[in-house]
Order: sequence, then C-alpha cells, then structure tokens
Amino acid sequence: MGESVVTNLSKIKKLSKNIHLLLSLLLVVIPIYYVVYWLFINHLPETLITVNTQPVPLAPHELSVNLQILGFLACLFPLSALTYGLINVRRLFAYYRDGVIFTLEHVKTFKNIARAFVLWVVFSILYESAKSVLFSIGNPPGQRVLSVGFDSTDITMLIMCGVIFVISWVMDEGRALAEEQQLTV
Repeated sequence: MGESVVTNLSKIKKLSKNIHLLLSLLLVVIPIYYVVYWLFINHLPETLITVNTQPVPLAPHELSVNLQILGFLACLFPLSALTYGLINVRRLFAYYRDGVIFTLEHVKTFKNIARAFVLWVVFSILYESAKSVLFSIGNPPGQRVLSVGFDSTDITMLIMCGVIFVISWVMDEGRALAEEQQLTV
C-alpha cells in the first residue's frame, strides 16, 4: 500500500472513532429528550412545544396524563426509525473505525440507513399531525386543528435517502467487481 493510502486510512479510522462515539451519545440523549419532553409538556413554554410545528392555536390548558401518554406513544414511531437509522450509521462508522471498507455488510448498512430515514420522514409527518390534534383538543369546537405538513426539510431528506440508495448500489457493483477481479487469475 502507498504511504498516502495508509495515512488516509489512519485518518478515516481516527475520525470514524470520534463519530462512532458521538452517535453512541446521540442514541442515549435523543430518547431521553423525548421522555423528558412528554413528561414535562405541561411545564414547557409554548414556544418550545411548537418549535417544529406549524403555529397551532393553543387554548391555555394542560394535557391530561392520557394525552401525554398518547403523545409519547405517537413519538415512538419516528423515534424508532431515527434510532434504527442512527444505529446503522454508527455501525457504518464502526466498520470504518476498524479499517473495514467496501464489503457486502457496508452495502446492506447503507440500504438500512436509507430505509430508516425514509420511515423517519413518514413517521415524523404523522407524529407532527398527531401533536397538532393533541395540543388543540382542549380548544373549543371550531378551533381544533389537524395539521399535516410536508416541507423542504422532508424533501431534502428523501432526496438524501435516494442518494444513499444509489451509493449503496454503486458500492455493491464496485465490491462485486473487486471480488471478481480477486478470483481472476
């Protein structure tokens, strides 16, 4: 191997170790955030409650424990997809940390990442819709809201998922060609 290849591989390993550690931290922090969010929803300022949602006219009222539980249950779908995606991204960087590059497992991991983030987009749209209902259910009739949104962030994420799928196909072709070349005498 050339010196630059060895140097690049050591840089990849070092950076991948740090990213792997960051992703491990996120896998702990993000679920805790959702638990704290729904546990203390009645004590949060309205600006924090509606930070990622369309403006919903909220009547001043607290969510009942049942509605808090429903909200938390609704968040489990996007949280599960996000967690699955982060686990796969973490797995990818574990491969790189260990110096393992261009294997069938990489291809599978890339495809899993793309699928997870497509599901995350879909489930997030449903979750935000459920939140709009939960937050406005105590409003008087005629002021309750069902908000369904699809914005540029969702489009960007879906485009990125498409790019990841294409990269996985290209990597699979490269892997297959490399295997074929190794078997050719």
